[in-house]
Amino acid sequence: MIVIRALDGIAVDVDEDTVTLVSGPYPHDVGAHTYVHGVERGVLVTAESAAALAARLGVNPPLAKLTRPNATPVWIKGSAVTTLRTPLPTERQGPGAVNAVVILGDLHQAVHEDLATAERVLNAHGAHV
Repeated sequence: MIVIRALDGIAVDVDEDTVTLVSGPYPHDVGAHTYVHGVERGVLVTAESAAALAARLGVNPPLAKLTRPNATPVWIKGSAVTTLRTPLPTERQGPGAVNAVVILGDLHQAVHEDLATAERVLNAHGAHV
């Protein structure tokens, strides 16, 4: 168990093995925001940096690091990946911005890496795609 301090200041005990995805702020966010998926309360938002939080999890294998379409990193639990696919035309954000989509249950994460690279990185971190 680790403690993650939510954006509202509440300390939340989290089983680090349940964390499926950690990503940094969205372009519209004001201030530091990190989004943690897989915890009981849905998406947990914290001001801790995504990189620091992903490193602090201490899970084995560690989360796979890929790149979101806005060129920021995203950390994904390989064993939580259910599917990896090419993006649909409606998921493309610009030439080369989205080259693969990682699916973790009902969560879809677009990534910049091409399908083969994303597959290699995820499989090296416990995925079977």
